[in-house]
Amino acid sequence: MKAMNWIILAVVVIVAILVVYWALAPSTSPAGPTTPTPKPLEFGGTIYIGYTGPLSGIAGPYGESALNGIKMAVEDINNGGGIVIGDKWYKMEVLAMDDKYYPPLAVANAVNLTKNGTKVIVCPHSGGILELQKINEKEPKFIVGAYTSSPSVLKGGNKLTLFMAPNFEIYHIPTMSDYFLQKGMLKAAILPGTHSYAIEWASTFKDYWTRKGGKIVAEESINYYVATNYTQNVSKVLAEKPDVILIIGPSLPVAGVIKTARAMGYTGGFIISDQAKIDEIMYYLGIEYDFENKKVIKGDISLLDKSIGTTSPCILAVLPEAAVDPYTPYYRYMCEKLPPRLGNVPLNWEHVFNYEVTFILAKAIEKAGSTDPEKIMEAMENKTFPLDGYRGIPKYLHGALLRVHPYGTIGILDLPSSDIVIEGGDLIPILGITPKFWGQEYSYRDSEGKVVWG
Repeated sequence: MKAMNWIILAVVVIVAILVVYWALAPSTSPAGPTTPTPKPLEFGGTIYIGYTGPLSGIAGPYGESALNGIKMAVEDINNGGGIVIGDKWYKMEVLAMDDKYYPPLAVANAVNLTKNGTKVIVCPHSGGILELQKINEKEPKFIVGAYTSSPSVLKGGNKLTLFMAPNFEIYHIPTMSDYFLQKGMLKAAILPGTHSYAIEWASTFKDYWTRKGGKIVAEESINYYVATNYTQNVSKVLAEKPDVILIIGPSLPVAGVIKTARAMGYTGGFIISDQAKIDEIMYYLGIEYDFENKKVIKGDISLLDKSIGTTSPCILAVLPEAAVDPYTPYYRYMCEKLPPRLGNVPLNWEHVFNYEVTFILAKAIEKAGSTDPEKIMEAMENKTFPLDGYRGIPKYLHGALLRVHPYGTIGILDLPSSDIVIEGGDLIPILGITPKFWGQEYSYRDSEGKVVWG
């Protein structure tokens, strides 16, 4: 009897244990066990992006804008999880050095930056970029982030250059020139700066203008980074009675030249190179303008009558005609996201393009699985686009990078451009400008060699 009781007790205990086990055991679905929690990514280190450009002097604000675009992008990339390679994540960090807009100093800065293992160095002036291209394909190799519209940096065949802005030679010069040439305004005077970008712009403009039947009646250089009084320079070109004046310099001095010319009785047109922006010039001329409704709020818009030039991204974002432009949603996104982080500084193309390209580089590093410059370039050309949702950024419309044939340069962003005209009090946007080749020996091709433009 006692043995039977012990058996019953043992069965009860076993059943109780099984009931507790079944109650506490994790449930499984009919399809099988749950997916195990992924192993957290291990921190792999820091990936540096370098910057050399003007951070002091009169060009300091321009350089700061380019740098801030990179910094804001790096902050957003890091907040979104950094750069992931394999089972490791990497933090991005910006290393910036002031080169005072002086090309030899840009080279010295680049040498110092590469000592930290920096594989990408952004420079926002053509003189510095051309000097960096002399060393960046040698060890230690690095990609030059070329923030310039100067075509000269495309023609050396450098295979580690990322060209970040529309080429003025085939976008702006034909568009701006044709606007006046087609009106029969054939006599042009030129007031270029003395910096290398201005010299190249003026030379290319003269070639196009005269090819198309125009005439250059005067040319008077101005050091826009030093001069503050333009009366003597302007009077010399006005003496030749030009129909249109080309001005090549930053927005502030360009506004001064325009004001001086109007005060001296000039009623002709202005071609304003893409270094300056018409909305910024308006600000310096005391003009308040409602771009969304195309109305003057304050000031004398006639100062800019018969002017053609470029404008800032947030202006394009609100122009009624821009609603049909596929890039407009991206501009609007940038104009909502970035300005609160800039304080009183207005958003400009320096912010937008450098922000955008930093994201492109980050994704390219991920796709390459490496910080090797040649692998990054190959990934940008063939694996990076579009950036759908990458680290929270919306889709980019760039299809890929293009190549310059026959030079072999491989890193050209595929994107259109735009200009605006002020005439008779009206603002007329010219949207979706694509390259217009006019006798140059090169063309743009895709990675398979197919001609895209040219």
